[in-house]
Formats: sequence, structure tokens, C-alpha cells
Amino acid sequence: MTATISLSLEVIRHCHGYEDAFEAFLSASSSVISILKLLLHRVNWRDKLILVQAIVHDWTYVKNPHSRDIMLKYARTGRLGFSVMFYVGCASCVFLFSLFIFANLDLPWISLEQQNYNKTSERRLLLSTYCVFETYTSLAYGFVEVLQTLQIFVNCISQCGNDGFFFDLTMHVCGQFEVFRVDFVEISSKQSLSRNKLGLLLKRHHRLIDLAHHLQKAYSLVILSQLLMSVMLLCIEGNF
Repeated sequence: MTATISLSLEVIRHCHGYEDAFEAFLSASSSVISILKLLLHRVNWRDKLILVQAIVHDWTYVKNPHSRDIMLKYARTGRLGFSVMFYVGCASCVFLFSLFIFANLDLPWISLEQQNYNKTSERRLLLSTYCVFETYTSLAYGFVEVLQTLQIFVNCISQCGNDGFFFDLTMHVCGQFEVFRVDFVEISSKQSLSRNKLGLLLKRHHRLIDLAHHLQKAYSLVILSQLLMSVMLLCIEGNF
């Protein structure tokens, strides 16, 4: 919320031209979508609770080794997907911090005129909030950089955590459908005549459809908000 407020004020004032204002708008949109995702999680918490309880139940009462192997395969896929999202987010933060560090250093391959310009001009900030923080001392500059570092990390964790959690839940539901398919195929001709066996499979199928419904209900608005924000950013970047 602090990042959204400061960056929104920067977009409104845009005292340093449209490039800094556009950069502030991109950062503000990322903060806004993080807030929307967190709020939508609070709105649809019951559906996620049902999904988490189903995961605990499935891992607690699984008995067939083959079914456990299938669940482990999808669990590893979910963990891999989450790890990729997390490491990509960390890499983007490291890239942003690297640009910030190099922008404030007098490197030997930079010309003398450029070094004098960097000394006379204001210091670079991690986020484009130059209109909000117009003048500041060295102590205030350090405080602003610590604040913006925390804002970037919180935003990164929010984005990666939301998408990774959704991917893990989806992989578990897909794994349960795979387990159901294998169990249904393995029914012999004699077992197919058993109403109890078919009744259990039909109940499992109904339960999996219900879990897929809760997954869709929990994340449909989250995905829609992400899609709308991405489309809006693409349109604005195209016009810019």
C-alpha cells in the first residue's frame, strides 16, 4: 500500500517527464495487482480452505504405493513450478538492485563529464518517486532506500507466493484425476459388476469435480484481475 500511494502520487505529479512517470505507473500497477490478489484471497478463503483440507486428507489416507508415486510426481512438478517462479522473481529483484548500484557508482569506464553530472544530479532511487521525495538528506535517503527495498521484496513475495500456491493446488487436483483414471482403468471385468466398487469410484469422481469447482471459484477473479491489468499495460505501452 505504501508503494502504491507513493508511486500514484509520482504519476499524478510527473515532475521529471513522462519516462519516470511511466516507470512509476508500471511499478504502481504491480503493487495494485498484489493488493487485489491478497484481498481476493481473503474473499475466497473458504474455497482455499476446502482445497487445503482435501490435500491433507489425500496425503494422510493414501494407501496404494502406485497412487502415492503419482501424487509425488505431481507434487514435485508443483514444487518445481513454484521454485521457477520464485527464482525468476529473485532474479528480477537482483537485476533491479544491480541497475540501482551501478547508477550510483563512479565506474572507471564512465567519462569524466558523466561522473560530474552524476555528482551534481540527484541520487537514483530504486522506485521512481523523485517528485514525492524531492529533497532529502543522506539519512533520509538511506531510509527511503530501505523502505523501497522492503516494498520490492514484499511485492515479489506476494506475486510469487500467489502464483506458486495456485500452481501447487492445481497440480494436486490434476494428480488426483490421474490417480482416479488409473484406478478406473485397472478395474477387472468381475470388479466392474460390483456396485460398491463403481459407487466408490463415482463418489471420488464427484468429489474431484467439486474440488475443480472450488479451484475455479477461488482463482477465477484473481486470474481475471491479472489478465485485465496485463492487457491495460500492453495497451499503454503500445501507445507510449
